[in-house]
Amino acid sequence: MTLLMTAMLGLAAAPALSAAPAAAAKTGADVTRAQMQAEVDGVFKLADTNKDGFMSRAEFGKRMGVVLNRTPPGTKNAPTAKEAQDMLNAANAAFKAVDSNSDGKLSPAEASRRPMRAFDMVDANHDGVLTLAEKIAARKPGAGAILDRKLTPGR
Repeated sequence: MTLLMTAMLGLAAAPALSAAPAAAAKTGADVTRAQMQAEVDGVFKLADTNKDGFMSRAEFGKRMGVVLNRTPPGTKNAPTAKEAQDMLNAANAAFKAVDSNSDGKLSPAEASRRPMRAFDMVDANHDGVLTLAEKIAARKPGAGAILDRKLTPGR
């Protein structure tokens, strides 16, 4: 899954630690909380196409379509049509869960809440930096990994 797709889903679902900033995700480098927030903010700005300061469900869907179309069907590592639809369905459900005031759009605060909470859960020593060791530890099934946890809607 590409970083942008992970970050987009992270805006809604905070799915995992690979929503780390692009350079760090590629190199395994440490990621600061500020870098993560900047990544989330950047994805939000890309999705907010009308620049009203909110991400509507339509804008979110359009951005997810762009992300999914980066690897067209039939190309290496492209999701199948079913996988792509499953991702969109999950993203739509997550969007609804994150829209804490049910107004059909996400504010920057709503969009940031879950990915930043996921960051904080993985930051085992709470120093504001995700190290490679923390990212690896969080992915281990049965070790309290973020991938095994569900975040409460709205958090």
